[in-house]
Formats: sequence, C-alpha cells, structure tokens
Amino acid sequence: MSHFGMGGDMAGILMLVIGGVIVFALVRRFMAPRQPQQPAMAGGPANWQQPAQYEAQQAYGSGAPADAAANPVANIPADFDVEGFTRQAKVNFIRLQAANDAGNLQDIREFTSPEMFAEIKLDIDDRRGAAQKTDVVSLDAQVLEVVEESGRYVTSVRFNGLLREAANSAPAPFDEVWHLSKPVDGNRGWVLSGIQQVA
Repeated sequence: MSHFGMGGDMAGILMLVIGGVIVFALVRRFMAPRQPQQPAMAGGPANWQQPAQYEAQQAYGSGAPADAAANPVANIPADFDVEGFTRQAKVNFIRLQAANDAGNLQDIREFTSPEMFAEIKLDIDDRRGAAQKTDVVSLDAQVLEVVEESGRYVTSVRFNGLLREAANSAPAPFDEVWHLSKPVDGNRGWVLSGIQQVA
C-alpha cells in the first residue's frame, strides 16, 4: 500500500472494509429465505394402476361430510398436469365403481389403500352376493388441491354427476371428494385413500 501513497493505518481500515463486505455478502446469501420446491407431478396420471377391464359400473363411498370441499382454496403445483390427471381420475372412478359392482376384490385392492380396501370389502360382504348394477349417467371431476404430507402426495378430486341405481329408476345426483395418494418415492401409483360426501 505504501507504493500507492497509503500508510499502514489506511491499509488496515481498507482491509476492515473489505472484510466487512465479504461477511455481509456471506450472511445475506445464507440467511436469505429459500423457495420451497414443488413436487414433480407432471405426468402423474400415467402412474395410476391399470387393472383388468370391467363390465359394470357402481357407485359407492362413505366418509365424513366435506363441508370445506364446497368452496376449496386451490393449492396445485404449477407443473401438475391437471387436465391429464382429471381425465384419468374419471376413468378410474368408473373402473372402481365397476369393480365394486362386480365384487372384484383383486382389482379393488390394486386401486385402493389398505384402509379403503377394508371398508369397501365390508360393504361387499354385507351384500352377501346380491347382484347390483349402477350406471354412471354423467360424471364431472375437478382437482381441488395437491399436497405433500407424511412421505406421500395427496390429490383431492371432487366428483359429481348422476347415477342410476336401478334399471327403471331416475338418475340421482351425487357429490363426493376422493383423496388419492401416492408415495413421494414413486414406488407405487395413485390409489384411493379416502372418500368424503359433500354436504
């Protein structure tokens, strides 16, 4: 520094200023809030389980009323394929109704969590082999939210439309929210983990 006409005191002050700038830059970098990462959801519908073909259609479901589902607050990652997921959700809705109608426990097991499978199996056992056939007259679906919790993604889909439960009966309206889940590590596709009736 003496070559530039600065004394030792000035050099010390300059070193303190440079050190302060470096410390400030490091503190700012490491203390800045981090942006949360969105789960990679694109192409999610392709991970649905695809059991064998079904021959009938049947509506089922139980659960606590879902008052909040009537006015949901959207929480959907930007890269989530809503259109594709909705389309596949409707296909699987009909397939699950068909499997329930036929009492096909093997196919129901592929589409449901263990807890949901146990509940559906109880309903089928209560029928004691009685035949039933329900037609899905109309079906609409809307993805309400996609969240990550306890090591899994959970997507809530609201289904509503009309069902005919007997050959000569008028179609009746239904309104349900299905909670579909899959592990974050991707070792299994989407399965039905809960159903709520919309009040």
